[in-house]
Amino acid sequence: MPLISNPSERMQRAADKRQALLRFLRDELYTTPATAGLVLGLTERPARRTLAALEREGLIKRHDVQILPGLPPVRVIGITHHGQAMAFSPGAGEKCIERAFEPARYSLVGLQHKLDMQALRLQSANAGLVKQWVNGDRLALAKKGVKRPDAVCLTATGVRVAVEVERTIKAPKRYAAVLEQHLAAIRAGRWSRVVWACPDAPTAERVAALVRGVEYVTLAGAKEKINPAKDHAGLLFTDYQSFTTCLQ
Repeated sequence: MPLISNPSERMQRAADKRQALLRFLRDELYTTPATAGLVLGLTERPARRTLAALEREGLIKRHDVQILPGLPPVRVIGITHHGQAMAFSPGAGEKCIERAFEPARYSLVGLQHKLDMQALRLQSANAGLVKQWVNGDRLALAKKGVKRPDAVCLTATGVRVAVEVERTIKAPKRYAAVLEQHLAAIRAGRWSRVVWACPDAPTAERVAALVRGVEYVTLAGAKEKINPAKDHAGLLFTDYQSFTTCLQ
């Protein structure tokens, strides 16, 4: 990318990058410096400078996680309440999100899952295939106890897609319960497609076999036999590398 010679244009571009990261963290709450660099579109050194400036201004904070003794800790950065206040757009009718990154509530177990989700989000956004991405914990559901997908996105062509990230394979009964809820959501028009994204093709193949192997589901209080021609039409399974093909 060519250098911008105009000082005011450089300052505006830097401000836009900072705001892009705050907008990303508005939903995600936390990430790693490496992923933040991807959002900023900066190489490592300028990204570190930008993150340090945001931290000095109280917009983000860092937290080092010791995984194993003798190994370097993993650093995560998260948005503060002040950062949330600077991330939303009052003029667009948005409301400030009350949640901020709290290290005491941080889950190391879920870190890799979250980073995979963030990578898929950036992959689809950079490909111009998604107009909106809403993480599952921000979805409003009609009743308690309903499993939220990991995310729901609106594609560039106007298709609403639920996203499930499967790093490891669950028990068959778990997939039966998840399938019931997705089929109910599809019939209710909440989304029309479900994509299970897995780290590699062998995992995706086995998740597909387990989901498609479900023979009966209970919908609206009645037990139904799965009709593959109808009920499997909106179910897609892919590895991370090919994720964007499911959004086209």
